[in-house]
Amino acid sequence: MSQAGIAGKIVVTGRLKLLSPLLICSGMMEAGSSIDMQLLKDKSGVPFIPGTSLAGVLRSFAEEYAPDAYEGLFGSEKTAGKGTQQSAVCLRDVVLEQTEITVRDGVTIDPVTGTALQHHKFDFEAVERGAEGDFRMVITLRNVHFDDVHVLQPELQRLIDGLLQLLANGIQLGGRTAIGLGRAQVRDLVVDRYDFTSREDAAAWLAPDGPLPAASHYTVCAGGAEPRSEDFDVEATFALAGSLIVRDYFPADAELGADKKKIAAVSKKSGRDYLIPGSSLKGVMRHRAAYILQQLGRDSGLVEHMMGPEPKRDEEAEQKKRKSRLSVDEVYIRPEAVVAAEQSRNRIDRFTGGTIDTVLFTTKPLWSKGDESVVSIHFAIRRAQEHEAGLGLCLLKDLWLGRLTVGGEKSIGRGVLRGLKARIKYQGETYEWEAGKEAAEETVMMLDSFVKALAGWNGMEDEK
Repeated sequence: MSQAGIAGKIVVTGRLKLLSPLLICSGMMEAGSSIDMQLLKDKSGVPFIPGTSLAGVLRSFAEEYAPDAYEGLFGSEKTAGKGTQQSAVCLRDVVLEQTEITVRDGVTIDPVTGTALQHHKFDFEAVERGAEGDFRMVITLRNVHFDDVHVLQPELQRLIDGLLQLLANGIQLGGRTAIGLGRAQVRDLVVDRYDFTSREDAAAWLAPDGPLPAASHYTVCAGGAEPRSEDFDVEATFALAGSLIVRDYFPADAELGADKKKIAAVSKKSGRDYLIPGSSLKGVMRHRAAYILQQLGRDSGLVEHMMGPEPKRDEEAEQKKRKSRLSVDEVYIRPEAVVAAEQSRNRIDRFTGGTIDTVLFTTKPLWSKGDESVVSIHFAIRRAQEHEAGLGLCLLKDLWLGRLTVGGEKSIGRGVLRGLKARIKYQGETYEWEAGKEAAEETVMMLDSFVKALAGWNGMEDEK
């Protein structure tokens, strides 16, 4: 029996839905456009997710999840003494429906001066969350994949099950995933496995109007898979201690205040929800992490080791790129939980102490309606060592106590949070606590050990 003979097919279908905005760049810039990064679109101008992007994400997961089996599914490159193996996975492009294209902006902040770096402002297009499209993946099973006629190799079966659960639980696609973009989930996930040694399955596959359901026909539901035990995973909820504003520089419509004049700054939105972009959160966390290490007298190189290199202010030599291991999700604030209220302000002449003529402006920050949870923050450090977990815990503490503010206009007290609940998962354990309640003694002891590991860390030489 030829090892290359086709023994069956696995067909996976469902509806892929975006849970956060998606950025997949076309690599081209339309004439006359001021947008630096534009979305990949088909000939009709509809955004889509190429099968190559999906295959890359799944292959990357497979390589880490089953290093001894992933080449059997995703193929291999030619190496000395070995030939190539074709990929068994075929993924269709996902053409997105119900799309809304938004424009996001980004800027690099100088860690010393706290101001924007010159020539580091950029704009990009993104498909707003909520868009969805048909997902289809076909896995061609060959004789080489089986231990006997009907039984897949155990490692290969485990990998396929892991991929299906990953798709049902959620994946991240495209660019800027470390700041929460590209989260997607395949819903209504249906799996049909066709065994070509079965006459009924072979006939179902060869049906003239397309494959019919196979004898092995089942659905896969989201299982809420736990983070990897070596990941430091944090979820926390906060109330607003005052007001909050993340300025929107691309509002769809100019808002007018009570005096019928244009409002100078409104809060950024995603759909109907107010938004704190992951880039804003990660930026303040990066700056605070550097400050914490400086105060402890520890090597600030840990920041770049965790979060990737930062652009040099002097625009010198090309840096070695490194993917950030710290990822932050975007924060969506329900409009029912807050009030967007106008606030008019004057600019004061610093010499005379009087107001400057014609410099009266109005902003529209958010205010909490009560003491309930308004902001939910999720961040994670992949493959975190204990001293890195200690740094992550210090960042959570500063957010919890209102020492680390988010958004704009911080100099007048905006962006202060008050911690309500927190949950940390790390090394197979879960640690939880709530404001106003005493945490369990073992939780306090373990979290304290992470901070002590940071305090006793000897610097980047320990990472080599």
